[in-house]
Amino acid sequence: MASNALALIYHSSYNLELPGHVFPAHKYSHLYNRVKRDPVYASWDILLPKKAEDADLELVHTKEYLDDLFSYEHTSRTMYSELPLNRSIVESFTYGVGGTIMGAELSKKFQFAFNMGGGYHHSFPDRAEGFCYLNDVAVAIRKQKETDPNVNALIIDLDLHQGNGNSYIFQYDDKVYTFSMHQGNLYPKKEVSNLDVDLEPNTKDDEYLTALEKSLNQIRKDFDSNIIYYVAGADPYEDDSLGELKISMKGLKERDLMVRKFAETLNVPCVVTLAGGYARDFRDTVEIHFNTITAFGEK
Repeated sequence: MASNALALIYHSSYNLELPGHVFPAHKYSHLYNRVKRDPVYASWDILLPKKAEDADLELVHTKEYLDDLFSYEHTSRTMYSELPLNRSIVESFTYGVGGTIMGAELSKKFQFAFNMGGGYHHSFPDRAEGFCYLNDVAVAIRKQKETDPNVNALIIDLDLHQGNGNSYIFQYDDKVYTFSMHQGNLYPKKEVSNLDVDLEPNTKDDEYLTALEKSLNQIRKDFDSNIIYYVAGADPYEDDSLGELKISMKGLKERDLMVRKFAETLNVPCVVTLAGGYARDFRDTVEIHFNTITAFGEK
């Protein structure tokens, strides 16, 4: 098992300015700056990912879709991203995927690898969906399997929205276990995960954490993982503009600590990605993501 605790991964290309858009794509640079202001993390080396290569993306995505994407063409394959389509946005996603690939590679040396981007869990092999052009976790898992066919990957997706892209991509792969706990009556159209937990609006901390603990105990019995990919969405937050879950900032930190403890108990590495977050006060989204870093970075 890796002896080092936490690696942080970031590229300035993650950051985008999308004025007026509900997706706060400038959060990435604010999170980076938050890390650099913190007395504990200011001196840490933050590792720089490379862009994902075409061959990596083709492990998950169809050539037809990638052709549309890299031609910046609005087609039936790209239009449901609900994002603009231009060079800087596509570059942001290719670096984001590269960050999660790097996290998987670092899992040989670090217990926790934190991509300060990624978590694009709505992207399908042949189309974009829900602010997601490329599926970073799926690509990273498929790339891992090229060099290590014995990878048993567990996806823990605690974003507000179901990780439908990953559930679809891995539906027939018995070496990838998909777990998604999300608000049930929201976007997207649901796919079937190995374990889905649909939460009712107004779910609060205690009920949420109890459901998570029960789910992790079930997974422990059902699946023998040797790596975890944690999609740590900030959007179950009680003041998120797109959701109706009522999880406090403290509850979300406890959630993150619970996932960390689960990984430590199993003695397996964990790759963490950000995913969504749409708090009415943008600073809350940044602070929730930063709290996830501290949950995995604390001694």
